[in-house]
Amino acid sequence: MKGIFTRDERAVIVFLVLAVLVGAIVLAVGRVDPSRVEGLRLQTATDLEEVAESLEPAWPLDLNSAGEKELVLLPGIGPVRAKAIIELRRNLGRFSDPADLLEVKGIGPRTLERMRPMVVVDEIQLPLEAGGE
Repeated sequence: MKGIFTRDERAVIVFLVLAVLVGAIVLAVGRVDPSRVEGLRLQTATDLEEVAESLEPAWPLDLNSAGEKELVLLPGIGPVRAKAIIELRRNLGRFSDPADLLEVKGIGPRTLERMRPMVVVDEIQLPLEAGGE
């Protein structure tokens, strides 16, 4: 005596049983309380916005106060060049012009021109002498 179902019918039955099992698993996982799962940290949209804001530099960057994390965001500047920029700033005391960056190994005229709109050099305002202009 042959089986009750044909080969195609058995395949359909197996598919339907698997589909029901997968659906049941999805429903069960959807009902899990996230606070009961160890190590799971949910981030809200405001958390993600705060992270994004902390990564966005204020353009243009002031070469005399920018840190390594801000400098690496400039085109053509990686961690090694960012450290070299900071070292040059230490040696110079401060940058007087963005063109001072040409002294950093690996920064040429083309790289400087690409980053020029993104950088500034702060101006130190000295107090006026009494009675002077």
